Amino acid sequence: MTQAKIASRGDNLKSIKDSIKKDLSRFGIESSKKDPDPCPVCNYGTRITITVNGVESSRCKYCEDKKLVEQLNVATTESEKKLQSLQAKARRFTRIPNDLNAVRLNNYKAVTNEQKQAKQMAVDFITQFDKEKSFVMSGDPGIGKSHIAVSIAKALSKNYSVLFLKSADVLGLIRESYDHGTHSERDVFSICEQVDLLVLDDIGAEYDKSSNNESWASDILFRILDSRLGKSIVITTNYSESQLEDKFGMNGKRIVSRMNDKAEKIRIFGKDMRKQ
Repeated sequence: MTQAKIASRGDNLKSIKDSIKKDLSRFGIESSKKDPDPCPVCNYGTRITITVNGVESSRCKYCEDKKLVEQLNVATTESEKKLQSLQAKARRFTRIPNDLNAVRLNNYKAVTNEQKQAKQMAVDFITQFDKEKSFVMSGDPGIGKSHIAVSIAKALSKNYSVLFLKSADVLGLIRESYDHGTHSERDVFSICEQVDLLVLDDIGAEYDKSSNNESWASDILFRILDSRLGKSIVITTNYSESQLEDKFGMNGKRIVSRMNDKAEKIRIFGKDMRKQ
């Protein structure tokens, strides 16, 4: 390479550096430099130190990108992708009543000893959630069972896949699948089986024995509960176990048995909050 070409190349590099320096100065950056050693935080990326108004600050692009991924909740591993996929499907099928959209455990007004105990059991269920243990609440209407169930679902839905449905909505989704809707019967059974937590609210209120769909309805619920053996469920009902066994006919004992699998149970007493 001739001396003239070397000199020309040197001039070009100087021109590029001067141009970069001008661009940096437009943003108030007086100087910038790469640290020779790896970032002390991640021990992988390269830290860049800039000087603005005489003050130096360092940033590692790898660390900053990692923070951004966490903030945007972007899945990076196969398990995270699977969780996010299940969470999206669960949100699609979840049916939380409008009057319960704003409920939380901290705004549940526990009056009776049973209500206070149920609230504490819910706190324990959330903090000790293991995807295996279950929680069954029974009692008269209007004492806050659904309030607690929704609160549990909301508290766990950030870090787990959670599906909340009233038992009547389960049957409704199955019926919709027969009319060539946006989902199939298999989709409903699949999401009920796969989520980390299935919350079934108001079991026993989904049908009346006189409506001649007792066998069909109880079969659907049995199949769902049977698929949840060894997996967490939260159930609320206005009925006692003996009443449910009678209500569900030939599937009654099997349904109650699966409801109680690895379950903490409580019967709650109190005044109907809806009438206050």
